[in-house]
Amino acid sequence: MLKKSHFLAGALILAIAGILSKVIGMFYRIPLQEIVGDNGLGLYQEVYPLYLTFLILATAGVPVALSRVIAEALAEGKQSSVGQILARSMVMMGAIGIGLFAILYVSSPLIAKMMGNPHLVEPIRAISLSLLFVPLIAVIRGFFYGHQKMLYVGLSQIVEQSLRVAFILIASIYLVSLGEDTDTVITGVNFGTMISTMLSLGFLALLMWLYNRKSSVFVGAQWNRLDWWYDRSFFQSMWRIAWPICVSALVIPIFSLTDSFLAINIFRYIWNVDGLTADTWFGIYSRGGPLLQMASLFGSSIALSIVPAIAEAKRQGDEERVTTLTKLSLRFAWLIGLPAGLGLTAVAEGANLALYGDMEGTRAMAILGVTAIPLSLLLATNGILQGVGKEKIPALHLFYGVLVKIGATLLFTSFLGMDGLSLSWLCATAFVCVLNMRSIKKLVFVPINWRFDTVYPLLVANLMLLLAWGATEATGLLFAGKEKVRLLGAMETVAGVGIGLIVYLGLLLLIPLIDDKELDWLPGGNKIRSFMNTIRKKQTSSKAQ
Repeated sequence: MLKKSHFLAGALILAIAGILSKVIGMFYRIPLQEIVGDNGLGLYQEVYPLYLTFLILATAGVPVALSRVIAEALAEGKQSSVGQILARSMVMMGAIGIGLFAILYVSSPLIAKMMGNPHLVEPIRAISLSLLFVPLIAVIRGFFYGHQKMLYVGLSQIVEQSLRVAFILIASIYLVSLGEDTDTVITGVNFGTMISTMLSLGFLALLMWLYNRKSSVFVGAQWNRLDWWYDRSFFQSMWRIAWPICVSALVIPIFSLTDSFLAINIFRYIWNVDGLTADTWFGIYSRGGPLLQMASLFGSSIALSIVPAIAEAKRQGDEERVTTLTKLSLRFAWLIGLPAGLGLTAVAEGANLALYGDMEGTRAMAILGVTAIPLSLLLATNGILQGVGKEKIPALHLFYGVLVKIGATLLFTSFLGMDGLSLSWLCATAFVCVLNMRSIKKLVFVPINWRFDTVYPLLVANLMLLLAWGATEATGLLFAGKEKVRLLGAMETVAGVGIGLIVYLGLLLLIPLIDDKELDWLPGGNKIRSFMNTIRKKQTSSKAQ
């Protein structure tokens, strides 16, 4: 059975690995922007959401579904079937990867035309090659999710992102030095992504081999038998579980893809700008995307960690544990997503200066920061619904959310430009989040103390927002003209983040917003409890005096 601290520890490991990956993925944009300019960055950002959508289609459903199937098999004591599950998943995902690669490669001219930019054909074809490898990466990660070995997953994410950034920068520098045009440079950058993906698959295979040597997972595995690899009923069963999970995982990429298809055309035909200006505007707006994903990382980490945990509890008939895991997921997605989103809003100006050297698009970035709050809850609620076996519900809610996103994008962007794109994200994610919460309420009883669970965290987070913003403004006034723009932005960001962390974490522990029972589920919870008790004793003794 899952130890209490392992569920949130796994989510924490994935969140830390995700933050490191995003930091690596964010900071490469600084040299990439310097190398290819806002136009080149915009061109890259037009292709990337499309690739991300196909990437999710090729990978998202199976790791989560596989983790659930493996967790259920382990809960039933069927250790010997894990190898067979893995082998058949590799066959299925390999076939899906080849199919999606072929579709994206062949349809690239049509897609580029629909996106209003014929220069995208070769970049799309170059990045489609990655789809031959990422499905197999997803299978191995699903294997580790099922065994709740999140450290292996986190390590592989960091290695993959590091390799990707290295090859992107190497390709861009080399091609620019040859005097190639922007289209060719971005094509080379996307080809570098494919090479890094192939190397990442090899690294994950090595991790699985090392884990098997230590734990003997595949004892008795009959890899030479055809029926070990192929079983039609298994494929059908996995498909029924995986496809709705896959669809619901498309929240970020499909909303981003909506922007890619609509934004350029709105800029060109409603705002009446040329294609180059439209690409540049979109590139500026896209600056906030990585920050949004980083701010919502704990929500996505909870989603990945909660599915096997709830599936194991459901298979064992432990409804009390299902309720506890559900409440913890919602509580911590809220307690961490709230300050992360508002914190991003507070430091948006400094982060923009530090990363991109100017303040263009700061307001759009700040609005995206607020979006991280409902997005964190949306991702966590997706995981809860998938864990209890209701994986089709988040997929249906995403469909409704896409309709809201399209309508909000058309309306707000036509009047507000890139700020409207950010506002449409806030509306669509909040809408889907509310739908998910309503469904969970019908399936799992989750007791809510509105003052303790909602009002106090909101008050504390908004106090943090004001003080963090004040710290960034004070730093900016104090060092204005004394430092280079990027360094000044970095100083503002560090000051805002530092003050925000001190204020929020301090009040979180002193009020406290986390009770003793919840501390039992946190890694290092006993030490935190001892620290809090020491502070309370000091406060009591000082009052007595």
